[in-house]
Amino acid sequence: MPGPAMLTPPAPFTSATRQPMHRSVLRASALMLAAVLLGNLHAPAKADTAALGLLEALKLAQLQDPQYRAAQAQAQADAQLPSLGLATLLPQVSASARLEEQTNTYQAFGQNIEAKRNPGTYALVLNQALFRPQAWASYQQSRLLAEQGELRLRSASQNLILRVADAYLAVLAAQDDLRSLAAQEQAVVEQLQFAKKNFEIGNATITDQQEAQARFDLIAAQALAANNALAVAQLGLQTLIGQPADRLQPLSPAFTLAPPMPNDPKAWGEAARQSNLEVLQAQLGLEIARREVDKSRYGHLPTLDFTAQVVDTEQQVFDASTGRPFDIGVDNTTFGLVLNVPIFSGGGTQARVKQQASMLQKSKGELDFSVSQAQQQAQAAYLQLNTSLGQVRALQTAKASSLLALQANRTGYEVGVRSNIDVLNAQQQLSAIERDLSRAQYQSLSALLRLQAVVGQLSAETLTQISLGATKP
Repeated sequence: MPGPAMLTPPAPFTSATRQPMHRSVLRASALMLAAVLLGNLHAPAKADTAALGLLEALKLAQLQDPQYRAAQAQAQADAQLPSLGLATLLPQVSASARLEEQTNTYQAFGQNIEAKRNPGTYALVLNQALFRPQAWASYQQSRLLAEQGELRLRSASQNLILRVADAYLAVLAAQDDLRSLAAQEQAVVEQLQFAKKNFEIGNATITDQQEAQARFDLIAAQALAANNALAVAQLGLQTLIGQPADRLQPLSPAFTLAPPMPNDPKAWGEAARQSNLEVLQAQLGLEIARREVDKSRYGHLPTLDFTAQVVDTEQQVFDASTGRPFDIGVDNTTFGLVLNVPIFSGGGTQARVKQQASMLQKSKGELDFSVSQAQQQAQAAYLQLNTSLGQVRALQTAKASSLLALQANRTGYEVGVRSNIDVLNAQQQLSAIERDLSRAQYQSLSALLRLQAVVGQLSAETLTQISLGATKP
């Protein structure tokens, strides 16, 4: 693609020279400007060359995005918490073995008798918690923490969808801006040629050509900024998906969004109160805090465990009648109950109870805040979606009116009742409306995704539905 430095606009007209512009210079200048405008809008080389769709971009981001992969790893770790909590309530079985080398000295019949031996001790121990209220509360907490981890992963998934959609739509919007500038460039070149002809036959002044030249130069400057905006947008999407994002599937021209139902912001606020992921996490956090208070109070209660063990040992016995030692095996089987009763812990147990009671109040405050935020965000997203849809309808009407106005100005210029600047202004107004219409369509789609996210309903299925309305470039 030719760089911005290669842009060569037509030489300006001056009243001193009044030299007509050569057609080849004008054509070359138009081609160079078109290269700057459209250099980043790669058309497919073949009809079957697939451009990157919105759903495909999401799948790539799920594999590449470090935030989402970290959330997945955390969810997998949280899924093991119930097993860890249950383990403290299940039997604990252990085995041990001990081998020694001993040298014993015995005195008998007025002499010392040494005996070397290698005794072994083998044990099998079973412990089963019978009454451990703190361990039971911890197990209940672990199940809640695992559920909270699943919600965090869903929240991370929704966040990734929003980030991918925003980056994808930003690239499409930047491409649309370049196309709008290309259309303006073509119209200005045509108007410049028309003004040149009228000037040559004496039906127009040099001012008409100078006005067209000035508008051409303005478009060239805007093209540089638009190309930079497109490059930045493509870089943002490339960072998410891990590959170049120069060819995307644009939305179908027939793609439309229906107004949100129910048509009531309070209804959406209520939906967010019940199903917003942050609210659901805060609700689980409140239950976890209640279990923590219970655990602290259970510190005053005794614990009861059942224990059993089987021990096999070897002992050496000295037979004084023969003056010789010999080994015997001893099997010991024990069953019992172990009761531990806390009597005084220096005030630590009561302090923990007070501490966790305060943390419970903190969790209640966080839940209330999450509910308030979710309701506000849901109503704001609903209003933004309705506003964007209204703007789309209004701009579609304005586009049709601007097309008629442009045609009327061109006809008026041809018969001498409109000036060249009138035609240029009408063309600029049409291009601005087309640009604003494109942006309003993308904003409405972004608002829809945010509304679904705030009520906890955003998923890849939404992007699938959007992709079904997409068309290949």
